[in-house]
Amino acid sequence: MGSWELLINALNDLGFGATQRTSVMKNFYSYGFKLESDSRSRMLDENGVEWIILQHDHFVLPPSSVDQATSLSFTRAGASNLALARGNVLELYKIDLVLKGTTGNEAAGDDYQYNQNSVGGEEFDLPMIQERSADTTKRPQMHLVGRWSLHGKIMDMIAVRGSKQQGGVENLLLSFAEAKMALVSFDQGTQSIVTESIHYYEHEQLQHKTRNDEVSCALRADTEGRCVAMRIYDDKLAILPLTTGNDEAKPYTDSYVVDMRGEAGVRGVRDCVFLAGYLEPTLAILHEPVAMWPGMLDTTVDSLVVTVVSLDLVRRSVSTLNSVSRLPYDSCTLVAVPDPIGGVLVVGASSITHVANGTVSCISVLNKVAARGIGVAMVDSIDDSNVSLGLVLDPHACACAFVGPRTAALWTQQGYCFLLTMDGDGRLVRRIVAKQVAGSEPGAETHAPVADTWEDVGVVPSCVAELRVSYDDDSGVSLDSLLLFVGGMAGRSILLEVEDRGSSGATGNGDATMEMDADFYGESSAVPASIGNNKETPEDRYRFTVYDELLGTGPTVAMEIGARSPATSGSEENLELITCAGNEWRGRLRVQQRQIQPEIMASFDVPGAPVRGVWTVRCVAEYNIGGVMQSAADSGSLSSLNDRFMVLSRDASTAVFSVGDELVEMERTGFFTKGPTISVAELLGCTRVVQVYATGLRLVNASGRETQSIAVDAGQEVVSAEVSDPFVLLRMSSGDYVAYEAIASSSELQLVPQVPAILGRACHLSLFRDTHRVLASNRDWAESNRDLHVVTEDHDNDDEFDSLYADAKQPQQRRKRLTSLVGNKRQTKKKRDATNTGTALADGLGGPLYAAVLLTSGDLCILRLPDFEPVWAMQRFDSLPSTLVPSLVDIDESSDEPLGMRLDQVRLAQLGGDSIETLHLVALTTAGELSVYRAFGFGSSDDPMGLALRFTRISHDVFAYEPEYERRVIRAQARQLAAYAAWTEADKERLEERAVEERLARERALEKQRREEAAAVADWGEDSDDEGMVEAPKPAPVVVPPVEEDDLYADADDSRDVFGEDNAEYEKAFLNDGDVAKPVEEVVEEPAPAIEEPAEEEDPLDLSEPFVRAPKLTILENVSGYTALFVSGARPALVLVGSKRYARVHPIRLLARVPATLQPVGTSSADFDAVAAGLLTPWRAVVCVARFHGSGCSHGFVALGQGGTLTIAGLPASSNSSLRGGMEFDSPWPVRCIPVGTAHPGIAALGGVCFHAASGSYAVAAASMVRFRIKEPNPDIAARDANAPTGADQPLISEHERLDLSTTSVPPAVARYHVDLLSPITWETIDSHGLDANEHIVDMQTLTLDAAQTATGSKQFLCLATAFVLGEDVASRGKMYVFDVVDVVPLPGRPQTNRKLRLLYKEEIKGSIGALGELRGNLAVSLGSKILVRSFRSNESLETVAFLDCQAWVKSLAGFKNFLLIGDLVNSLWFAGFQEEGPTRLQVLGRDFCNQLPVECADFLVSGPQLELVAADAYGNLHFFLYAPRDAHSLNGQKLLRRGEYNLRSRVTAIRRLVAKPLSSGQQACLVATASGALYAVSMLPEKTFKRLHRINTQLVHGVEPLAGLNPREFRSVPIHQRQYHAPRRTVLDADLLVPLYAHGSLSLQRETAQRDGTTADRVLRDVAEIERTVSFF
Repeated sequence: MGSWELLINALNDLGFGATQRTSVMKNFYSYGFKLESDSRSRMLDENGVEWIILQHDHFVLPPSSVDQATSLSFTRAGASNLALARGNVLELYKIDLVLKGTTGNEAAGDDYQYNQNSVGGEEFDLPMIQERSADTTKRPQMHLVGRWSLHGKIMDMIAVRGSKQQGGVENLLLSFAEAKMALVSFDQGTQSIVTESIHYYEHEQLQHKTRNDEVSCALRADTEGRCVAMRIYDDKLAILPLTTGNDEAKPYTDSYVVDMRGEAGVRGVRDCVFLAGYLEPTLAILHEPVAMWPGMLDTTVDSLVVTVVSLDLVRRSVSTLNSVSRLPYDSCTLVAVPDPIGGVLVVGASSITHVANGTVSCISVLNKVAARGIGVAMVDSIDDSNVSLGLVLDPHACACAFVGPRTAALWTQQGYCFLLTMDGDGRLVRRIVAKQVAGSEPGAETHAPVADTWEDVGVVPSCVAELRVSYDDDSGVSLDSLLLFVGGMAGRSILLEVEDRGSSGATGNGDATMEMDADFYGESSAVPASIGNNKETPEDRYRFTVYDELLGTGPTVAMEIGARSPATSGSEENLELITCAGNEWRGRLRVQQRQIQPEIMASFDVPGAPVRGVWTVRCVAEYNIGGVMQSAADSGSLSSLNDRFMVLSRDASTAVFSVGDELVEMERTGFFTKGPTISVAELLGCTRVVQVYATGLRLVNASGRETQSIAVDAGQEVVSAEVSDPFVLLRMSSGDYVAYEAIASSSELQLVPQVPAILGRACHLSLFRDTHRVLASNRDWAESNRDLHVVTEDHDNDDEFDSLYADAKQPQQRRKRLTSLVGNKRQTKKKRDATNTGTALADGLGGPLYAAVLLTSGDLCILRLPDFEPVWAMQRFDSLPSTLVPSLVDIDESSDEPLGMRLDQVRLAQLGGDSIETLHLVALTTAGELSVYRAFGFGSSDDPMGLALRFTRISHDVFAYEPEYERRVIRAQARQLAAYAAWTEADKERLEERAVEERLARERALEKQRREEAAAVADWGEDSDDEGMVEAPKPAPVVVPPVEEDDLYADADDSRDVFGEDNAEYEKAFLNDGDVAKPVEEVVEEPAPAIEEPAEEEDPLDLSEPFVRAPKLTILENVSGYTALFVSGARPALVLVGSKRYARVHPIRLLARVPATLQPVGTSSADFDAVAAGLLTPWRAVVCVARFHGSGCSHGFVALGQGGTLTIAGLPASSNSSLRGGMEFDSPWPVRCIPVGTAHPGIAALGGVCFHAASGSYAVAAASMVRFRIKEPNPDIAARDANAPTGADQPLISEHERLDLSTTSVPPAVARYHVDLLSPITWETIDSHGLDANEHIVDMQTLTLDAAQTATGSKQFLCLATAFVLGEDVASRGKMYVFDVVDVVPLPGRPQTNRKLRLLYKEEIKGSIGALGELRGNLAVSLGSKILVRSFRSNESLETVAFLDCQAWVKSLAGFKNFLLIGDLVNSLWFAGFQEEGPTRLQVLGRDFCNQLPVECADFLVSGPQLELVAADAYGNLHFFLYAPRDAHSLNGQKLLRRGEYNLRSRVTAIRRLVAKPLSSGQQACLVATASGALYAVSMLPEKTFKRLHRINTQLVHGVEPLAGLNPREFRSVPIHQRQYHAPRRTVLDADLLVPLYAHGSLSLQRETAQRDGTTADRVLRDVAEIERTVSFF
């Protein structure tokens, strides 16, 4: 039986008639499906290409919510480090002290002072806030050391003491959900983490049909460092004893498991914590012997017990010390109290209890309901001083840390911050007083924040960590500062300092004596007069200062795909990702885009031939004052100088523009204009400009006059140049280098007599000036780091690629001393210290100068100028290992070929702000692959004079592999030349006539300018070399002075023409390649004749050498406050270093177009396809870039596109505080945080976001927090309507408020929803529509529905579904809203308020609505288990046209053509078809027979003619299904075939389907957002690609040692207890293991894995690049 027959039979079984069957077949055929009669479930597209259902899952954004934090000395002894866990990502920070006034572009922290006063005799007054005055004291900042992605979610972590061999550093112990612990340490030589040990307890005898959860993996460490305990499998503890001696090789002994039920009689463990002050490790355990539930409150209200046990690590036994019972039933967590009080705090939902020495000393109740949970036996211990707060806690979502011996800071789940002060005698606590310092009033009707407090210290906590930082103040006094890091669940984490101003010592230095307590609390410790005041100084006690913060994009509540502007809302180039993050009033919009979209100030086409290079330079004039030449600006103000010249290089000429209020071409200038320019740079403190061209170089002063011209030897040409004041290095066509040095006394260049021979083997060279003097010799580094413990290891990189060169000579035979190539300078007078070389030069120009030289053999060496002394070298740098280790200044002289990845350029750069001293090495290959290395100091005793320098590779997610880029650029440029040649020949006469007319006008304007300048020169005298030049003259419309004897540009001492001999011919013509000197803004586009394309197979240039016309790695100084590195090429990118001192690589996108002079006659720019014509490459490439700072663009850059288009742009405005809407670049993606709200700025709980493409605005489901009121039906109305007939039109029963009861006077806070319309420009609320009380927004979407009033027959509407939450005893109901966004007259002075929400339709529905969807222009609505298809064609009402009954509760609806995907919260996935012709109906085509899969999100996955279904369950698993009616296992299509599964380890909140790139592929991918803030991309792959990558991925799983001993395959597998049935696991490819290796891994490992699979690394790299292009949406 054929496939068509199978489909027809399936439709007949479902009851489809002839018309309905035809409609379904048309839908299949219209989408390209062709059903064949073979036995395999495959499909052919219309071109006959076979597609197989295979998926791959890719990590687009890592998790951002901070789950765990701990402080330790991890990198070195005494270091202040902070380890953070974000899902499966481990981040390590170092706390450094920087000067507050010199933080560069670092985010300015908000300093606030919290005072505890006593006003009018009232105790514990609310702490006040005082803004700290600005000063230049040191402030702590968090600097990111590294981040590592683990193959397991980190559940908890803790610091443990290291062994003696580790030199006093601490190790990090990690716990995972699979009952595992892993001990990791920090390798100082590689700046990475190393696995020390693995401890796992996945034994069947331990599990007993139970499994671990998030609480079961908590780690607890003994205060004396004797052991660590981890909870596993309910009431069992895994004990890891730690060694206390100094002779042990490892810091631990064998672990063991303690069954607390059998040995201590402890059942139902909730929490445990170690206590201090005991001879043996002592553990306090909070447990519940008899499980209870709220229905037992009448009989059992105090069911919890705290038991204190002692652990005998030698005998591995447990003994009970004391026990306290009858504690409140809602207690969940324990907090250890430090000396002098001791004991533990038992934190519950309504109370905080202090327990010490087997007794309960105090139970502080937080609300009136707490009394019901406290038994009679504990009534005497109740403290009701905090009842008025009306506070309800979630102990698992709170964080507590002690800031003093009797004071603790408590952050609650709402973001409130309280100071808890324990008052009593000695160790006896009589009461616990809580005073709020941040957040809103808990009992307020509207949860508005306390003024000036909530935004700074108020954080929704996930964890808290204490840090101690010691430093010396200005007077030399040693200070100890207490820092608290509060990890935020709502996206924001803060680092704050707590200063105890009431103690005479440093912060947090508690004294165990009662005399110190009396000093803290006054004479009477029972009732202190004022917290924080002692009797000497009754002033403020504690001061909180927020110094730093971390920004996160999680937890993600909702996700939407938007666009930047309405005009380009449908363009793929302007898509942006909008997510709702946070909860309560801390909800914010996160606007993210993968690529930086710069703010374009101007974009124009330069007249003339296509431009190939652009440079901008500053230059200041010099004046003869008293016989001494002085510049107009000092070195301190050079960075603020505007650019003076812009030099544009063409294939046969050079144009020079004057930079001012406008760009004006200078026709007569001292620059070389006869041919192309190779490089332009500044020399001699910006008083001279050097121009390098093929036959020589010139020096030009600020007036544009040539002061020196040097010609190269005959037969030689300059290929490339590298300039760094005062040196100019030229690479000649012969391969040799020639060096010149600028002499300040004569202001001229002087040839350096000797250049080392090693430069003759260099394929690229770059100069670097150590401005901040971060480089030091090995000897100096050893003296300044004597306390650093270094394990001597041989970090030789030969092992990494020896297997690839088995036939090569031994390294000892291939090496040769680098000094033999440079000269015996070290054996002569050049024996000097590394820090003393070039001292005078460094002092005058800002630091020593170095040269990074990349040799043809693949080696890398660093030379110190001016002596070219070798100070660092490494063999085979072209293998791009993870760590660059010096090879004892020996290099490989052999002529071995590189490893296949040809390096194009390398550059050393200090990136960041003014005070950031991070040195980076950036390498770029000819294929466009970018490698970024960060430098770190690490000494070696083998070469005392060499640099103590190593580099570690930084991973980033920007991957480009375009091996054909250079060849295509060469061909495109050849076609551009041919196009321009044809255009100039056709219009030559007309151009000359226009040039003559404009020349006369320019000469008249210039004559007037010359007279004005001559009058100004007379005041300075005639002896000045720069006559006629004043500082920063205002540019004239044109600068083309006539040649006269008294011309101010002429030199009286030089008989040559001012333009030089090479430009004499061009001076007579006054034209440069047909260019007319006029302002760029006035250029008129001229028509162009037809283009005669060259043959495709012809190569106009030699392709054997790398195509280098301009430097691809350009350092941009002070671009929006950053010193960044711009990477030109096929995939332009920007390397930035922000306040965290971690390099971020962000792609940057600029417009690409072809000038009118290169287009055929009669075509418009919109219709002309430059890529198809061969004038542009398929990439939006940037040829080169230069800094630009002028009146029109402050601290920006100018970029040159392929077609010669110049774009002047700047980075988007970045705010010092990312919470105020500024762009934050110091994150994986550039992100902008937008506060949303109407009643209060930024106060809203966000429940959803939608993008209205027609208007370009955003609709946000926001809410303010109010009290919840229980409502019930009115009995009078209910009795009256009891006999009323039932029907759809029956009115709903009205409701009224129930009066407050004495036992329920603490109502919870709920959200009062409203829909806000946001402006995409200012992101402010321009309109709002409020909803009723207790009406919750369930779903909100912008859907395109049929509309008869529009010309297209469809229109986009904002659809809203709500549900009333009134309690389980009240019947649920909901409402349906349909809005339209209309244009209105804006308010005066507020043009952004030109749109409003207009309510078109509202309907009350019995039953709550579950989800909304779009189906063929109709609205799909789910009401519980029923689905309605409703039409809105009339735009007046919703008419039901079809319906379908499901089983339980529909949570998700997704439409695609005539198909509807239904996700049921209980009964898995349903696949239905919609029939439009004839009687409309909605019929189930197939469903998942597993009725236990809770589906929350679902969507379609499309690739060509292939259609697949993806669903996300409530546990964070992705499931893939296939509708295949021809497969025998599908029961004629009734059963959806399960194709694969993938575990995300976090709950899925949204799935969005987007068209993948390239658009012509017909492929679509799904974006999956999780609650942790992570973002995944899922798409399908061809069979051959999938098999090839899957085999390599299998090699990596078994061949690469994972961190912490985790299993990559099991990490993404669905846990056994969540699996419904067996599913094929080889149909989903985890790209997170494969892509990092081939995107940023070692070349040797790439080649090894590819060769084992029988393929090449190039083939795999192309596959990975295709995957990256497919999911690069933004």
